[in-house]
Amino acid sequence: MHETRPAKITSPITTLNGGHIRTIPVALIVGAAGIGAALLLSGFSSKRFLFAYLTSFCFVLSISLGCLFFVTIMHLTRAGWSVTIRRIAEYWAMCSFPLFILFLPVLATVLVGSDTIYSWNVGGWSIHPHDAETTAAKAAAAASTSISDRPPLEQLKYAFLNKWFFTARIVAYFLMWGGMAWFFLKNSLKQDESGDKSLTARMQAFSAPFMILFAVTIVFSSFDLEMSLSALWFSTMFPVYFFAGAFLSGLCVIMLTGFWLQRTGRVTDEITIEHYHDLGKLMQGFIIFWGYIAFSQFMLIWYANIPEETFWYNLRINQPGWMTLSLILLVGHLFIPFFLLMGRGLRRNRQLLTLSAVFILVMHWVDHYWVIMPQMSPETNKYTLGGSGFLIDAACLVGVIALFIALFCLIARNRSLVPLKDPRLGEALNHEVH
Repeated sequence: MHETRPAKITSPITTLNGGHIRTIPVALIVGAAGIGAALLLSGFSSKRFLFAYLTSFCFVLSISLGCLFFVTIMHLTRAGWSVTIRRIAEYWAMCSFPLFILFLPVLATVLVGSDTIYSWNVGGWSIHPHDAETTAAKAAAAASTSISDRPPLEQLKYAFLNKWFFTARIVAYFLMWGGMAWFFLKNSLKQDESGDKSLTARMQAFSAPFMILFAVTIVFSSFDLEMSLSALWFSTMFPVYFFAGAFLSGLCVIMLTGFWLQRTGRVTDEITIEHYHDLGKLMQGFIIFWGYIAFSQFMLIWYANIPEETFWYNLRINQPGWMTLSLILLVGHLFIPFFLLMGRGLRRNRQLLTLSAVFILVMHWVDHYWVIMPQMSPETNKYTLGGSGFLIDAACLVGVIALFIALFCLIARNRSLVPLKDPRLGEALNHEVH
């Protein structure tokens, strides 16, 4: 029979316990070194570096947004089982606001009128996708055709894809994400001191409108950050595809953070194998969901066979090397993790869960790479695993992840890693999977 535990924190260490003092400087040094090495390896090629940088940035941003969704949905559903792991998600979610600083190099290229990343920024993005997307061709197209002479759909896209409106939307996204994350974290920390149960009710009341706000922002941010790299292509399923990967990666990071904290002697009693088991079930569910959305998007575009839509997949299937990466993504992001997390015993094995979470995160980065990198040079797209190109991507990824970890430690500092006086704490401590 399961023994009922009192709603009381029993772990001797429930904070980073000064660990952030050592971790933050190291993470900042590694972050600067990684990004600097990527820039050096690229030969100071702004285009090659910025595409690698954008890939790594979208990777960590999606993790933070996945954690923000986790916090919001836990309050919306009045979930008690997740209370002891929710604070970890709150800290990662709060990273979404300062991540705006990391986006500034990309935003700067847009504001100066460069088409290094986003081809629509010079006005010549409306040429046919089968034509060579060179700067000269874009400039010629832009000069030869005024906006008023273009088809209505292109006029509408031009009104949406311009540097000032793009910048305003980006700023709005980060303000709204930061505002939502700050609201949940502020009230949760306040409850640690006062024990006021009304704070839980308040967070629950705001979770519904916040969920709507989250849905709107993730739809348009996925359009802006990734889909607009190919401004002529569109898919109404792409935001759902982005969200599925974001929440899945957020679950992985929450789990890995819990494992790391417990291995270092923190929150040893409050997070149990029962919580990890439930996280594993959610991970498996969203692995299937991601695969379903990915297949549905591909199948509908393939079946319709409209050139204005199929060219996007053509870059990722028929160009040299990319078909191999597409198959790696299919097997690695869907089939392998699906079988790794299928059985109950597998989901209760900490070593296997760690392996699964790390593997899924690697595949999640590959997913963003697969979406972003083909747009660097669509007319001569080639992919070769290895060489300086791979080193640029790896160095940039290490650097951005290190800065992401530094943000987490800076936000968590010596604050509690678990809600101390949440009214549902007892439910989480006595959680048992049946």
